[in-house]
Amino acid sequence: ARFLTFLSTDGGNGIGHDQIFFGDPRLSPASPPSLTAEDRERLTALEGKRKALLAELKKLGAPPRVYGVVSDPVPPVVHVLDRGNPEAPGETVGPSALTWVAKELSATIGDAEMPEGKRRLALANWVVDPRNPLTRRAIVNRLWHWHFGQGIVTTPSDFGLGGDTPSHAELLDFLAERLRAEKWSLKAMHRLIVTSAAWRQSSAWNEAAAAVDAQNRLLWRMNPRRLTAEEVRDTVLAVTGKLNREPYGPGYRDFNYQEAYAPIYTYITPDKPELWRRSVYRFVVRTTPHEFMTTLDCPDPANLTPKRLTTTTALQSLALYNNDFMLRQARYLSERLMREAGIEIDGQVDLAFRLAFGRSPSGAEIADGASFVKEAGLFAFCRSLLNANEFVYVD
Repeated sequence: ARFLTFLSTDGGNGIGHDQIFFGDPRLSPASPPSLTAEDRERLTALEGKRKALLAELKKLGAPPRVYGVVSDPVPPVVHVLDRGNPEAPGETVGPSALTWVAKELSATIGDAEMPEGKRRLALANWVVDPRNPLTRRAIVNRLWHWHFGQGIVTTPSDFGLGGDTPSHAELLDFLAERLRAEKWSLKAMHRLIVTSAAWRQSSAWNEAAAAVDAQNRLLWRMNPRRLTAEEVRDTVLAVTGKLNREPYGPGYRDFNYQEAYAPIYTYITPDKPELWRRSVYRFVVRTTPHEFMTTLDCPDPANLTPKRLTTTTALQSLALYNNDFMLRQARYLSERLMREAGIEIDGQVDLAFRLAFGRSPSGAEIADGASFVKEAGLFAFCRSLLNANEFVYVD
């Protein structure tokens, strides 16, 4: 018997070194030398379907390409480099964690033969091990920092010798243990903090307490807090009634993109619902900070920022008063007031205060606001409210 190896290199045509010529070119070399008429029709139909499918594939074009990371089954051997010289490898180093974090927790997390995927899993298990105290302390300290403006340890990225000592060490330990008891639920920790007596205190000034603790490290009052740049933007949209609360999905891009000698990003004034979503969905360009957001102390996305800076500058007032986004939103707020409060000016002022400040205005404020509206117009009144300290500060 004679055998023929027939290989296909492109999914269509086969190539073989031991070619055998067949009388009917429509027949596959693997087919018997004779077929019935019915079989020939079926073969012709299948060939037609194949050509149609190939034509459809050509219409799809080339498939998209993406960057991917593929780890080797066995990671390369890592050496200690003598004085950092890659040409002078020293002793080998196996996968392990930091030995000083937890004395009762083994720092070894694998061996030299362990694949990278299992190494990462072992490191993750080591990080969240109940015997590892640092992870939970760092997490709850950052939560506390966000709610109070300063952490129990004021250096959230440094719990070592170069960092600050905790103002309430026992509280830090309690919160760390509570996080473990809550099965690492951050929502449970947020709920615990915002329902505490410390968080619900007034921010009223106390001369006697300030004389002892001017920095309020002992939390004798609640620290007044200015809204972050993202919160200012979202609050403005909520007050004007334009906030798009659609959750999930891809983010929005409030810029035009142009490919030149280098990518060029030109920010635009968002004036349509898909650009009025919450700031958490904003596409952040690392190389081109947003001018309005940066003016309001939005951190540089290209750098790590464990603590946000809060400044008070004239540029911030000018941005809140003259930025195109703020001007358009002030116009939308005036339209909302006329639509919901009617033509009565006192009613418009009352609704404006309740929307912007979350409270009803006093009689004097209604009188002053109505006088301002009559003199400068409702748009100017809305523009001023969105630039008020009471609007951008949580007191």
